[in-house]
Amino acid sequence: MPLRPDDLPEFRRPPVTEVVLSLQFATLGNLRSYHIGLLWERIRERYPTVTEQAELPPVFETFGGRPVTQQVHLQIETLFKPPMPRYWFEAQDGGLFQLQQDRLIHNWRQLEVNQEYPRYERVREDFINDLTSFTDFIRDHELGDLRPNQSEISYINTIEIPGGSNPQKALEKIVRFWQGPPSIAGELESSSIHLRSVLRTDGEPYARMNIIMQPAFRTRDQSPVVRMDITVRGKPAEETVAAALAAFDRGREAIVRTFTEITTPAMHEVWGRIK
Repeated sequence: MPLRPDDLPEFRRPPVTEVVLSLQFATLGNLRSYHIGLLWERIRERYPTVTEQAELPPVFETFGGRPVTQQVHLQIETLFKPPMPRYWFEAQDGGLFQLQQDRLIHNWRQLEVNQEYPRYERVREDFINDLTSFTDFIRDHELGDLRPNQSEISYINTIEIPGGSNPQKALEKIVRFWQGPPSIAGELESSSIHLRSVLRTDGEPYARMNIIMQPAFRTRDQSPVVRMDITVRGKPAEETVAAALAAFDRGREAIVRTFTEITTPAMHEVWGRIK
């Protein structure tokens, strides 16, 4: 388990409601739908429910030129084989293991109001457990080697203003850089923000960060909130699991530091900032 950097900001009650660790890899063409039942036999005690979902297209972060994220749609294989869906294996505590031919995803999701965020280290450990179950399975069935090509980590935050204020009309209480609309623009009904940046080390880009803030309604009581998603995605330094995990760790650190920098001291008090 990785050590938490001593100077990394920390909150007692962070507004995190979901964390996603996603590993994309070279397509395992020999992995077919009938294998899923065999895999489920191994993990059914942890994940008693399995469902089918639409397949996610491959996504690659590229650098140089226009700042775009490439989505690659491979269609040749579908002429010869039916497309394989994405499978959701769901645990009763909100854990979610997603799998398709070129991607493995683990989600921690807050299901209960008072359900405490178990922290990144625990989510990472759960991801490794899912990954180990899968790599053992493909080894036993000679389905190929795992060759990671993109690592993605996302934090989903659900933010409300204490006292019942509508956060969509008081974003300046949440983020430092928002001063509100000009008075001539009239009364603000809603707003959304999308920030995209390139992360670099030694001057070289290694990942891209996307921050999306948008109005939402909390499912349990339909009260207005702001959803802030922060995602870091990029190619691991090598096509290895160890390099992919290192990319997760670096992405997590970038997300936590960025979240702390862009949010206000007043909200830090609400979330119980420790350091």
